[in-house]
Amino acid sequence: MLTSEPARRGILPVMVVQPRRILVAFDGSEQAWRALDVAARMTGYGSTLTVVSVGREGNGSVDALLERAHERLLGHQVTATYVERQGAPAAELVAAAGDLGADLVVVGRRTGGGTDAPLPGSVSAEVLRDAPCDVLVIR
Repeated sequence: MLTSEPARRGILPVMVVQPRRILVAFDGSEQAWRALDVAARMTGYGSTLTVVSVGREGNGSVDALLERAHERLLGHQVTATYVERQGAPAAELVAAAGDLGADLVVVGRRTGGGTDAPLPGSVSAEVLRDAPCDVLVIR
């Protein structure tokens, strides 16, 4: 039996949780741009945004990618910290989430073969499996 007036009218309480430390993975792909935009919109009062770009060994710096992300976030009027890491992307993103104490990791998801299923062994699938916090996967 519903006892409160709002509950009887079908108005149920909603709890909104604002992540305080958001990490977004950025590799310059279309999905990464969408993830960056979503992370920017989620950033609110008291929360921080960290953009992490992972270069593979021997492929050089990802500074240009981070600069492009910075320019995009200026359009959202969002400040962020920019981190470059080297190595296997999924492992580095999971490690960065742990190092930064992230509450949320936002990643883009690539699909293959004309299906909507994530590629086996994809970065987003590995991050989703191994991250020490919640993960938001953007299609």
